[in-house]
Amino acid sequence: MKFLKTTLAISLLTMMATSAHSAVIDYTDVSGLTTFQDTNTGNIWLDMDNFFNDAATVGTAGFDMISIAQNAGFTFATKADVEGLLNTLPLTNSEWSSYASVMGYGVPRELIWGMYDDGANPYGWAFSYSNDSSWGYSDDATDASLVQNNGQNGSVDMGIWAFKVDTVSAVPEPSTYTLMLAGLGLVGSMARRRKQA
Repeated sequence: MKFLKTTLAISLLTMMATSAHSAVIDYTDVSGLTTFQDTNTGNIWLDMDNFFNDAATVGTAGFDMISIAQNAGFTFATKADVEGLLNTLPLTNSEWSSYASVMGYGVPRELIWGMYDDGANPYGWAFSYSNDSSWGYSDDATDASLVQNNGQNGSVDMGIWAFKVDTVSAVPEPSTYTLMLAGLGLVGSMARRRKQA
C-alpha cells in the first residue's frame, strides 16, 4: 500500500510539473530545415536560424522564408500560435541560453526572433534578447518583402515562426502520462502482493 501511495504521489507531482510549462527539444530535419519540438503540444517548429549563416551576414527575404516553410509543409504561425508556444517558456531564471541552443538565435546579438502572421503585411515579430525576462511582441513591425536590416553585419538574423503538427510521435498529454504512471504503480503493487503471498 505504501508503494502505491508513493507512486500516486510521484504521478501527481509529475502531472503538475508537466502542465506548468513545456520545454523545447531538438527534432529531426524536415526537407533540409532544422527544427525543434514543443513538448507541450508536440508541434514541430522551424529553428530561428534556418535562413542565415552563423556570421549573420546573409539573410533571406520574409516572403521567401514563408514560401520555403510552406513548401516543406509548415504553417506560417499567427501571433496566437506563437504565444501558445512562448507563454509556456519562462525567462525568469536564465533559461534563454537553453532555448537558444535548441531554437536557434542570431549571432552575435544573442537574439531569438522571428516574424509571425498578424493578418496583413507588414507582419509582426516575437523576440527575446539573452538578458530579457519575458518574450516581446511587435505587431505590424516588418515588411516581409525585405531582408531584415539588409547589409548590416549581425542584423540579418530574423527567422520566421512556422510549425507543423507532428502526427508521427505525438507527445502524450500530461493526464495520459499520469494515468500511465498510475497504471505502472498498480501493476507493481499487485506484483509485490503476489510475491509476499
